[in-house]
Amino acid sequence: MNSVQNQVTNSVKALVRFALWCYFKRITLIGFSKENHAKPVIYLGNHQNALIDALLIATTTRRKTTFLTRSDVFKNPLIGRLLRYIGMLPIYRFRDGVDTLSKNAPIFNRCGEILHDHEAILIFPEGNHGLKRRVRPLKKGFISLLTHRWSRDKQPVYLSPIGVNYKNAVRFPDCATLVYGKAFQVNPFEPSPDSIQSLLNQLHQQLSVLTTHIPESLEVYYDQIEAGIEKDGQLFLNPIKANDLIAQFERAQHIDPSGVAANDIWLKVNSEKSISFFQKACSVIFKFLFECLNIVPISIWRLFLKPGIKQPEFLSTARFGFSLLFFPAYFLLLFILIAVFSKNLGMALAIPMIHFILNIIFVKKYANPLH
Repeated sequence: MNSVQNQVTNSVKALVRFALWCYFKRITLIGFSKENHAKPVIYLGNHQNALIDALLIATTTRRKTTFLTRSDVFKNPLIGRLLRYIGMLPIYRFRDGVDTLSKNAPIFNRCGEILHDHEAILIFPEGNHGLKRRVRPLKKGFISLLTHRWSRDKQPVYLSPIGVNYKNAVRFPDCATLVYGKAFQVNPFEPSPDSIQSLLNQLHQQLSVLTTHIPESLEVYYDQIEAGIEKDGQLFLNPIKANDLIAQFERAQHIDPSGVAANDIWLKVNSEKSISFFQKACSVIFKFLFECLNIVPISIWRLFLKPGIKQPEFLSTARFGFSLLFFPAYFLLLFILIAVFSKNLGMALAIPMIHFILNIIFVKKYANPLH
């Protein structure tokens, strides 16, 4: 990647980082370290929230990171060229057609070069996304990245698991917590069913600690567990506490199949702190102001864009993408119209800035979730 391309990529990352800060009420990093920044690292995260997961990780690792994403987002030639330019590579899956799998060979070769150069790759080993709060079975595709790396030399690769946690991934504004696990070294090994499964189990176990994990064995109680933890919505941003409650529930259910003891666990969960009358009033006022000030983008989103999104996992990504494109153009148009008709540049600058600041105050301080 040449210097100009590096500058463009860094500028795009900075823009997206700022846009994510504006979009989320709060983004928290836990366990982040630069200890392995000079080493070949594969970041591996759980996958709930489409492209938002990748953007959050890619803009917080603070190092050059290439991330692999589903190939269908590259179908548009112009968008595909742009995504490749900023460091994204397509990965082809069985659902894309058996004949497309051969296209992965040059991608894996490129990934081998990236790791050989002691750079980083981001991949989601579940191979799909889903809003359910659990780590799904992992696919072994990332093993190919290791073997292509070791085809060049036999130096170790570091795997860095990341838990991506949301308070409520489909709502706006939301809170996110990224929990970085300790990277572990993987030395060259001869891939076999046993060695591959052992590595998959190790990684799955680590990811299950870094994000809220309601195991499939508790699927019949899934809604009950989710509702119990959701009483204190902040718990979904603290996977250690959330998983401890799930373990308590599982033990209680095993001891007392009637469910009485298990249900008592949720009585211990504190509901979210009540807010004062003043805070409630401010929240209502700011929500009213927000919807009035942003009636155009909100109407476009609710009437024309949102109905066309069939998978809820894409809602946040689509909303973020729409906001990223719409608001800069909207504020620029607002500035031009006011400047032309008022002949007052100060006013033309002030009004879009005040609008932007009120939006940020709503998102960061007084927001009730919007759909």
